[in-house]
Amino acid sequence: MTTGALAVLAHSSADGHMPDAGLVFSLVALLTWAVSGLARYELTPARLLLIVGGGQLAMHLMLELASSRYDHVSVERMTAAHVVATAVVVGVLALAERTVLGLARALASLLPRKLTPFMATAPLAVPVHRHVPAVPVVLDVLSWRGPPAEQA
Repeated sequence: MTTGALAVLAHSSADGHMPDAGLVFSLVALLTWAVSGLARYELTPARLLLIVGGGQLAMHLMLELASSRYDHVSVERMTAAHVVATAVVVGVLALAERTVLGLARALASLLPRKLTPFMATAPLAVPVHRHVPAVPVVLDVLSWRGPPAEQA
């Protein structure tokens, strides 16, 4: 969300126009889906810079392709706006990552290290039900199959 918000801020500050909201929301959803697998890894500032920089580049290219009003915008101003947006996001995320990992390590140091399983003292007794063979049952039922018994 932060990358999308700052990409919109960068584009609106560089050319004075707000991008289409539907396009921005769909791009943010697509980028979120693309990087959601990285949540299980510890992200260093270099990795964050690569991910957020790639996200800013993708957002810029898609916003530029979707709109034709960027012809009169200076490339330097647009690049500077994206670089500032990327630096802000990387700084905030690196601080958040460091804080969350520090809290997790502090909490882990307070908790017991490993739960040991109980040792088995006897074989596990599992009740086994005896299968009773099925007995065929023939019922005296009038069958409805076939032609009628009496024809008129």
